[in-house]
Amino acid sequence: MQKTLLFIFIIISSVSQAQMGQEVYTFMNMTVSARQAALGGQANSSWDNDPNMAMFNPAMMNEKMHNQAGVNYSSYLADVKMGSLSYVYRPDDQGPHSLAIHGRYVDYGNFKAADESGTVTGNFTATDAAITLGYAYEISDFFTVGANLSYVTSKIESYSSSAILADIGVVYHDIDYYTTVSAVVRNFGGQLTYYNDKREKLPIQANLGISQRFENVPLELTLTLHDLQKFDISSPVNKNGDKVGTGRKIVDHIAIGAELFPEAGFNLRAGYNFKRGNELAIQDQRSFAGLTLGFGVKISYFRFDYAWGRYNAAGNTHTFGLRIDFESLFAPRYDW
Repeated sequence: MQKTLLFIFIIISSVSQAQMGQEVYTFMNMTVSARQAALGGQANSSWDNDPNMAMFNPAMMNEKMHNQAGVNYSSYLADVKMGSLSYVYRPDDQGPHSLAIHGRYVDYGNFKAADESGTVTGNFTATDAAITLGYAYEISDFFTVGANLSYVTSKIESYSSSAILADIGVVYHDIDYYTTVSAVVRNFGGQLTYYNDKREKLPIQANLGISQRFENVPLELTLTLHDLQKFDISSPVNKNGDKVGTGRKIVDHIAIGAELFPEAGFNLRAGYNFKRGNELAIQDQRSFAGLTLGFGVKISYFRFDYAWGRYNAAGNTHTFGLRIDFESLFAPRYDW
C-alpha cells in the first residue's frame, strides 16, 4: 500500500510542474454540479453519495455512490449554457472496485461571422464536450485511488480540436473522525487533432481538498487549494491598480465552503472563491463577487440542488442539479 501511494504522489508531483497559460479545453476545470458551485466552485472532498464529486476526483468513489446518478444544468454568463451527467456503479457491493461514466458540455451560443472587411457573412457556433470513464480502487479502509480517462472535443465554426486527457487522484477518508483529504491532478494527456495544426497547452490542474464534518453539529466545512501546479495564478494588478503581492497570490488558491445539515433531507450551502472575489472586485463598491449560496432538497429517491454565484453587479450564475438514487428506486419491494 505504501509503495502504491508513493507512486501516485510521484506522478502528482511530476505532472504538477506544468504551467498555466493559454490552454485549450479550459471548460474541463469549470464547476460541474450545483452542489460544487454552492461550495465555492472547486469543492471535491465530500465523502458521501454524490456521484458528481467523482468527476473532479475519481478516488472519491465509494460504496455510498453505488447506482447513483447526477444531472446538472447551468445558465452561465453571456448566455453560455453548461451541463453535466454522472453515474457511479459498484460491480460488487462489498468489493473494492468502482466504475463511473461522466459527460459534460458547454454551448457558447451563436456568433456573427464576418470577413476581413467586416462584412457579416452569417452565423457560427462554438461548443465543447467531453465523455469520461472512471475507475477507483479502495486500497484500505482509509485510502482510495482512482483514475479518469476523457475524450475531449472542441469546435469553433468549421474548426475543431480533440484530445485524450486523464486524471489521477488519491483520497484519505477517516469515517471515525469525519475527515476527508482529497488530492488530484487533472487533465494531463495529449491532443489528437489541433486548431490550425498547432499544439496547445492542456488545462492541467492540481487540487488539494479537505472536508471536516462534526459529530455533534450538523455542519461540514470544506477547504480547497486549487491550481497548485503554478504559484502565480493572479491578475497582475488589484482593483486599485497596484501590483499584486505575495499574500494575494497565496490567497487566490483558496476556496472555502460550508454545508449545513449534510446528507439530511434539506441542506443549506455557502462558499467563497477568493480568486474570483479578488479579480472581479470593483473599487469603492461592495459587489460580493466570489460569494456562492445554495440549497438541496430531498424528495423520495430524488435530490434537487440549486446554486447561485456572484460574479459582479451585472452577472450572476444559476446552477440546477438533480441526483437520483437508482439503488433505492429499483430496490425490490415485498408485500407481507
